Formats: sequence, C-alpha cells, structure tokens
Amino acid sequence: MDIEVKNILLITTDQQRKDSLPCYGLSFLKTPVLDALAHNGIVFDNAISIAPQCQPCRASFISGQYPSSTGVPANFNWISEQTPSIAEAFNSAGWHTAAIGKMHFDPWDSTEGFSHRIIAEDKRHFFRPDHHAQFLGRKGLERRHPAYEKGYNAFLGAIESPLPKEFHVDAFIADSAVEYLETAPNEHVFCWVSFNSPHDPYDPPNEFVDLYLDAPIPEPVGSLEELDAKPKYQKAILEFFKKNVLYLHDYSKATKHTWEKIRQHYYASISFIDEQIGKILAVLEKRNLLDSTLIVFSSDHGDHLGDHGLPYKGTFYEGSMNVPLIIAGPTVTPNTRCTAFADWVDLHRTFLSIAGIDIPPHVQGEDLCKYLKDPTQPGRPVAFSELDGRILAYDGRYKLVICDNGEGELYDMEDTPTEVTNHFNEERYKDVQYRLTGEIARHLVSCNKVRHFGGGPCESDAGRNKAFEEIREKLSAGTFTSLNEHII
Repeated sequence: MDIEVKNILLITTDQQRKDSLPCYGLSFLKTPVLDALAHNGIVFDNAISIAPQCQPCRASFISGQYPSSTGVPANFNWISEQTPSIAEAFNSAGWHTAAIGKMHFDPWDSTEGFSHRIIAEDKRHFFRPDHHAQFLGRKGLERRHPAYEKGYNAFLGAIESPLPKEFHVDAFIADSAVEYLETAPNEHVFCWVSFNSPHDPYDPPNEFVDLYLDAPIPEPVGSLEELDAKPKYQKAILEFFKKNVLYLHDYSKATKHTWEKIRQHYYASISFIDEQIGKILAVLEKRNLLDSTLIVFSSDHGDHLGDHGLPYKGTFYEGSMNVPLIIAGPTVTPNTRCTAFADWVDLHRTFLSIAGIDIPPHVQGEDLCKYLKDPTQPGRPVAFSELDGRILAYDGRYKLVICDNGEGELYDMEDTPTEVTNHFNEERYKDVQYRLTGEIARHLVSCNKVRHFGGGPCESDAGRNKAFEEIREKLSAGTFTSLNEHII
C-alpha cells in the first residue's frame, strides 16, 4: 500500500445513525469539527452496520470477521480468547495500540490485546468500577441508574446529564485520549477512541440540552401499526426494553412530542461529541501529526428514534443499519464522496493493509484503500448485515431480510424508501427475492470456509447480577420516583 500513513486514529460513536450530520443532509446540526473532517476527506454514503447491535459489530471489527464466523450473533455474546484481535496484529508489527472509552468487550475490563486501555463503559452500567467511575469517585461524584433523574420516564430517557459537562463520560473519554496522544510516539500509533453517546440515555450536558429546541426536527417515519405485517422480532424489541431493569421504558406509549424531545437530545449529544473530537484533533495539530495520521470517524449502528414506532436498534431499517463513515488523512482525496458499500469488517482489513501488515487468512471484508485515492471506483454489488438469526442482503435498491423462523422482509428502496410496506413473498418481487436469497446462501457458505475460533454466549457476572437485584428491590420500594411521571 503506497499511502504514507504513520498513525491511525479511529473515532467512533455509539448508536449514531447516518442522517444525523450535515454532510449527510441534516443541515441545521452544529458539528463544525466533523464538517471540516468531511470537507478534508471522503464521505462514504453506503456504510452499513455489520450487525446493528453493539457487541456483534465490535466483535466483527476486533476479529475482522462477519458474525456468522465470529460466533457472536448478538449482544451478550463475545469472541473466544483464541480469536486473534486487530490490536495483537498491530502489536506484533511494532505499533503502539490504545483503546479509550466504551468498547463493550467481555469481560468488561478485557484489553483484547490493546497495550493502553482506558475503560468508560455503557452509561447505564453504573455498577462497573471502570476508570470513569473511579475518576468520579475522586471528585466526590458517582454514576447511578438514570431512573433517578427528573424526566427519565416523562421523555423516555431524554434527560439532562446530572454531571457537570467536564465530568460527563464523553468528556472523560476525550480528555483521556488527549492525555494519551500528548505523549504518544510520533509514529506507529493505532488509537481507537470510542464515545458512549449519542447512545441512550440521551443525556447531553446542561450547556447543550436546549441547543435544538427550535430546530426543524425530522419526524419519525412509519408507526407501530405497520409491525403487524412485519416479522415478530420487531415488536419483541419493545417488550425487551420494557422489562429490562436497566431501561424500564414502555415505548409503545411514546407520543409525537416524546420522539421530538428524544431527537432534540440525540442531536445535542452529537454536537457535544463534536466539541470533544475537536479537543483530540487539536493535539494532533499541535504536534504536527495531522498530515501523517489517517483519521476515521464512524459508528457501530444507528438508532430508530421512533421510526416504525421503535426505539434504539436491532433491525435492518435505514435508521438502525446505516452509519456515518468519514476518512481523512494522507493522500486521501479531499471533499469527495464514495457510494461503495463499506462496513467495520472492511475497516479491519483496511487498517492492516495501510500499516503494511500481512492479512491473516481468517480476515474477511474488502480493502477500502482503493477508494481513498479514487472514490468513484465500483464497489461490491451486495452488502450483508447479520443479527441474531436474521440476515440482510442489500444491493443498493432492494433489501431482503431472511429470519431463521421463516419470516422475512423485502423493501424496494426506490419505490417505497420509508420501508413501511413489506413486499416479502409478493409475486411481483419473486425474482428479486430468489436472487438475493442466493446471495445470502453464497455469503454464508463463504463465511463457513473461514476458521471459527469459537465465540459464544457470555455469562452474566456477579457485579451485574448484584446490580439487578438491587434495582428490583428499589423498584419494589418505589425509589425511582421519575417512573411515576406521565409520558409527555
């Protein structure tokens, strides 16, 4: 690879849908740092989540394999200790590796081979004694269940951060990255900075919480009613978060105003992160490393934000599946766009290629390097995404989802881009369904050729079990008064 890259900086958010940035059409959003990155680099228009949940997507990046090869089909699963990680590959090549922020590894304090690790896990995992919790403890502060906060039930997780801006978990992650990069070597550094937001609870700091009160917030597409003609797993998403004691939300009761409030906080969180990214890039500029560092910005999956009546992620709808991907750095063609499909398995292979590291035979995906100089080159004809017994094949117009219980989805993104109408098994789409079913079969057979290192389910640890017991006790005692709030 002839691209002169001395360092790689991967910056990721959690649960950020593609259409949440000005470079993807949301013109009113205030993200000057990411705007500049997009102007100086390549914006990928068809980046998709390899698995629209946190752990399977991150497992795929760590291993360079699709979920059907990793053995990590959904959350609460993880790769085996025998699985080679991207950090180990960089370490063996003499690079310095760092993972800073929310990684969603299992166990939660695993390093997965990274030589420098700052842990700041899920905002709802208040029971984890990670580095952010320790930092707050030294300041006389603590993380706690978000149900303690005013407005938690009224706006289904759209709250103001109870912590001052400088103590917010995303500020802590940025400051930790700054501290690391200020003293890191000038070259051969692979650093992954992973923010928590805009993942729920939607908790921007006070200074940002009202930023989009008067903005033209897009309304969700579709409604809960359409789910009667969709696979059963979609309605199950609502039940899961209603019963899960870390959430305790009944999104079936969400109103138009609820979703508007959630989206206001969601966008505000993105603007807050943009400010934090600015602090990180300022260090590279100060050290004259911007011209030698490949900077990649992306997210693991999106957020429905009320589309089809659903919260969060877990489907192959546009809001859940499509993610931002911006790449800038040495010899990258600036201010360009690429329509080729891309995902986090591709990023694994691409990073190894850029670093001049031999690609191990178990690594799947496509090397994106060819697009960095010429983003107009044609890409692969079909993209795939997998999650928990379901698989998507997408050819740029048609999206086919096959479920392991025989159900399915088929959407014509030119005819009905809102994805409200399910065309699965309709006679006029039988040829499309047959063709994409064949693509899925070939994909799975191809994945079957790759060595399986034996990933699988994770055991719930003692800390999590204890926290759940305590939450149930507090629920019985009526401790979370915010849960009495009427949903607005």
